[in-house]
Amino acid sequence: MDATQRELAEARAEIERLKSAVETSRQAARRAEEELQQFVYAASHDLQEPLRTVSAYAQLLQREHSGNGPAAEFAAFVVSGATQMGNLVRDLLTYSRIRAEPNREIISLQTPLQRALLTLSEQIRGAGAQVTSGVLPEVCADEAQVANVFEHLIGNAIRYRSSEPPAIDINAEEDAEFCTVSVRDNGLGIEPRFHDQVFQPFKRLHGKDLGGTGLGLTMCRKIIRAHGGEIWVESDGSGGSVFKFMLPL
Repeated sequence: MDATQRELAEARAEIERLKSAVETSRQAARRAEEELQQFVYAASHDLQEPLRTVSAYAQLLQREHSGNGPAAEFAAFVVSGATQMGNLVRDLLTYSRIRAEPNREIISLQTPLQRALLTLSEQIRGAGAQVTSGVLPEVCADEAQVANVFEHLIGNAIRYRSSEPPAIDINAEEDAEFCTVSVRDNGLGIEPRFHDQVFQPFKRLHGKDLGGTGLGLTMCRKIIRAHGGEIWVESDGSGGSVFKFMLPL
C-alpha cells in the first residue's frame, strides 16, 4: 500500500509538473504572438506617413507633366505603386489588430451582414450586384470581426465576377453547437487544387489586374479560427464558389 501511494503521489506530481510546463508554454506563445502583432502594427502605422508623402508628390508630378507622355507615364506608375503599397499597409494594420481572443457577445448575424453591405454599397451598385440572404441566426461572436469577414467574402465575389452580374446568396444552417454560414457566388470559381492556397497570405490566383492585396481571406481565416471555427471554400473551378465558415452558437 505504501509503495502504491508513493507511485500515485509521484504520478500526481508529474501531472502537475506537465500542466505547469504546458501553461508556461502557452503563456510564452501568447507573449510571442502579442509582440509580433505589436511589431506589425507599429511598422504598418509608421509606414503610412512616408507613403502618403510619396503619393502626394507623385500626383503633383503627374499633374505638372500631364502634357509630357513619358514623364506623365512614369509619375502614374509611382502613384499606382504608392496606392498599392498603401492598401497593403492598411490591410497589414487591420490584420495586426485582429484579437486572438475576440470580444464575444450574442448577436444576430443579420447585423454584421448589414454593416458589410453598407460599407460595400458603392461597389455593389457599380457592379450591378444582387445580394440576397436567408434567415440568419444568433451566434456568440465579435460583431465587428464578423462584419469584416462578410465584407471580404462579398467584396471578393464582386471583384472576381464572371461576365454575368454578380449574384451573391447568403444562408446559414445550425446544429447543436455551430452555425455554418454559406456565401455563394456566380463568379470565376476556384479550382480544387487552389482551395487551401487562397487562404495563404499574399496568394492571388488572378494576378494584379483585379486589385486586392492577397490578405483578405487570410484575415477571414484568422478571425474565424480565433472564434473556434473554420472556414473553407467549395468550387469545381467554374460556375462560382461557395465560401463556408462555422461560428459557435
